[in-house]
Amino acid sequence: MSKRATLWISLALVGCLGLVASGCQTYGEAAGLGAGAGALAGGIIGHQSGRTVEGAIIGGLVGGVAGLIAHDIKARRMRTKAETEAAYENYTPAQGEMLTLERSEVLPATVRPGEMAEASIQYALLGTGGGVQVSEQRSLMRGDRMIADVSTHSFTRDDGTWVSTQPVRLPGNLEPGQYTIVTTVRTARSAISSQAQFTVL
Repeated sequence: MSKRATLWISLALVGCLGLVASGCQTYGEAAGLGAGAGALAGGIIGHQSGRTVEGAIIGGLVGGVAGLIAHDIKARRMRTKAETEAAYENYTPAQGEMLTLERSEVLPATVRPGEMAEASIQYALLGTGGGVQVSEQRSLMRGDRMIADVSTHSFTRDDGTWVSTQPVRLPGNLEPGQYTIVTTVRTARSAISSQAQFTVL
């Protein structure tokens, strides 16, 4: 069998693995094919270039953390525009857009590998003149090292106070220790960032 035929068959198998992985979700989205499928893809690429081991390592890194699944974001407006303006009585519309972090947390604060945790952030948004595009990005960190890009999504938000929560199933092989979910919220004019720590037993 030619190298080209082997490559196409191998890539088709990787594609099937991706479909199987995504088909197992009951809701939400997988955060990637996982390190196993990534390593397989990297191994194929490495084999074609004569560097099988290095290809598998690169593929494993590209695949991310095996088993990390980020589900749908649940958002609700906690306070209306008027209620938020009352809470920030020093704010005036002449100031323009205001994006303010109020709180951020991961619950439960202590979890085991393979269990669910919820990363939530609460922020106030004023002075947008109506619906505005807001981007929310979440990353899983250990110390100053990024373990995985959990998700990045954009939403239309009206003025008010918002709570945005994302359930995440942690990988079953996650090492014990302290981790942080870093959440960055951006509009075209403003940005805030929060860090919420939790412990894996």
